[in-house]
Amino acid sequence: MMPTQLTVGRLFCRPRAWLALLLAVSAFGCRSLSREPWETAPLPPAGVEVTRLQSGPLLNIDRVRFWFAEMQEPRFFLALVPAGVSTVTRVLVLNHGWADRPEDLLRELRMAEVYTAMLSAGEVEPAIIVLPDVRFPDSYRRNADDYPFGQFLPLVAEDVAGHVAKTYGVPPDPARWGVAGFSFGGFVALDIVRRYSGRFGHASVVSTFFDEEWAFWPAEPPPPGRLDSRGRGKQTVVVPGPVPRLLLACGTEDRMYGSMTTLHDRLTAKRIPHEWNTSPGGHTWQYWSSVLRPILAFHLGTSRDSEARRDWFAPGSGGSGAAAEGSR
Repeated sequence: MMPTQLTVGRLFCRPRAWLALLLAVSAFGCRSLSREPWETAPLPPAGVEVTRLQSGPLLNIDRVRFWFAEMQEPRFFLALVPAGVSTVTRVLVLNHGWADRPEDLLRELRMAEVYTAMLSAGEVEPAIIVLPDVRFPDSYRRNADDYPFGQFLPLVAEDVAGHVAKTYGVPPDPARWGVAGFSFGGFVALDIVRRYSGRFGHASVVSTFFDEEWAFWPAEPPPPGRLDSRGRGKQTVVVPGPVPRLLLACGTEDRMYGSMTTLHDRLTAKRIPHEWNTSPGGHTWQYWSSVLRPILAFHLGTSRDSEARRDWFAPGSGGSGAAAEGSR
């Protein structure tokens, strides 16, 4: 039996789950928007500042600051860059949750250690993993209907992607560019890939919610809906392309599980191919750590076989590692 659904502000979630999420976000809102001194320092005349935070035999970590014109403020992303590799042609953009910072993905998921181990074992191809700063004021969430084209879209899909391509010389090939995210970061990834599938050819969406009015790669684009001041609406597609490769994952005890199940069912009904993985776990770093390796393998793996990734997901319900109906 499907979990009972409640629509709040056109977003799918379980009863009371959305309220619980808002309370959790509010509790950490001040921390997530706090700025380090370097974040508010003036940018150099070129408008871009690249700082190497860590050097290693297999992996370097850079921080790239740039001016984001749409919000008239500096933003940054972290970049995990393979060391000793002359040419890197793959990129994965991984978005954090609402109350988090990019650095949290390094600390809580041990991102650098996991990625380095997979590189050393030959399980993934060398790629630049990008962790953007997708924090926004709390008013942005409260007034989400006023933003039919979220500011995270040009931030990540245009500015961050553009600076990654220019800084590291990665060509814009959608087969080699992917986007992923946890919680709010999964919402960001899903909205990006439905509007920029000609730029991002694969996406992982983990423990999140979605807008019930979203269209997913229709044969004929629907009307864009109410437009913002730049002429962009809820259904505006910026860089059209084919249906991307998709991975959905969620813990069965996660408050977003009902929303993720609804998304899976909707994509299945429309015969949109995707992988759907569930296993025991909540809306926690522990669960997200358990799916990090499969996510990296999905995007960057030297094997594209979904069966080869099945054992990497924690044992769970029958949906673990299963391909959705219509995807074969």
